Amino acid sequence: MAHILVVDDDRAIVGMLAKLLSRAGHRVTVSESGRDALKKLGIEPDDPSADLPELLLLDIMMPDVDGYSVGAKIRDQERTRGIPIVVVSALRDLSPTFNSTVKVEGVLTKPFSPEDLLALVAKTLAARAQHKD
Repeated sequence: MAHILVVDDDRAIVGMLAKLLSRAGHRVTVSESGRDALKKLGIEPDDPSADLPELLLLDIMMPDVDGYSVGAKIRDQERTRGIPIVVVSALRDLSPTFNSTVKVEGVLTKPFSPEDLLALVAKTLAARAQHKD
């Protein structure tokens, strides 16, 4: 299936997401901070050999580098620009500027059901596959 990067500072959420996605057959990489996510994506520091995911599940409210900054940096880089981003956050409303500049593929508000998560992941990956063809 797909390689998915989960970025959230809440270890319980990260563990639950990783477990659900792994059981669904996906290869999951986790980051518990925005700074670590940027490193794993090869953005900071620059690493063109980084193993890029096919989908990013991104929390917004994180202490070091928030999801708004992570999303903006992903879209600023040619190498990572096309990675679909699904926001998984307790925030009900995202910043309008973030929505218009980062263009996320989906938003899942915490708490959420496992079925809703897996359906949104499947829909986003299917749209990505169709767009690539």
